[in-house]
Amino acid sequence: MTRFFEHGTVMAEMERQMTMTPNFAPRGHGSAVLCRYRPTAADLDCRNCLEHRRRGCRSLSCLYLSERLEAGAVTLEELIIETIRPWKYLPLKQRAMRLACRSDGFHFDGPLHVMRMQEMTKGENRTVSSRWLAAVYLLSAHAALWQKTLRAVRPGQIDFANIRLGDTGIHDYVLYRTAKGICSGMLGATSEELSDPELVSDGTLLLVVSAAVIARYGPEAIRIGRNNGEHQMGGQSW
Repeated sequence: MTRFFEHGTVMAEMERQMTMTPNFAPRGHGSAVLCRYRPTAADLDCRNCLEHRRRGCRSLSCLYLSERLEAGAVTLEELIIETIRPWKYLPLKQRAMRLACRSDGFHFDGPLHVMRMQEMTKGENRTVSSRWLAAVYLLSAHAALWQKTLRAVRPGQIDFANIRLGDTGIHDYVLYRTAKGICSGMLGATSEELSDPELVSDGTLLLVVSAAVIARYGPEAIRIGRNNGEHQMGGQSW
């Protein structure tokens, strides 16, 4: 029987270091711990959290949302709520919250939207910029807008200075302004515009909110509510 309980696992090196004499550095060599542990949904059960009590979580926001997202143990509604929490304009927050409650999986504006995203992100790895990915998600939502912006889109960058929209609809213009704003760290369209249902439809606002989620949490957010291998991006399923 081995002296280490974690022998042969990813935690073996960590256990070996914990059994060493405190404040004593061995001569002549050093060591590095490369932890390849990946959390599972069972590991991140909210009932195991220190903030959890009988009636639920005491924290206003989940402290381990990124880890739960990696393990696939988070809902799109939770991500949307955390994304819009800092927004100050109450009518926009209320409207976005209503959309969040109706969302079960990540939103795409039809199969052609998925195909355009796949084509543009083909060959991109997991280190792709979240803001760039969010902007591409918006620009590729509608065929007419994508045709006008495609030539300005390059891997990791979008040349908005060379985009000429010409005669375009209000919904496409809102998506374009939001994509441009996200690339510069802003929302693009004003809160008053986005909260007006006569100006911005529920479908357009859901695209904007979904893009904000991508910009904050990256490509992992796109996989929520989708079957394994259903879509591929840069060799990774989403």
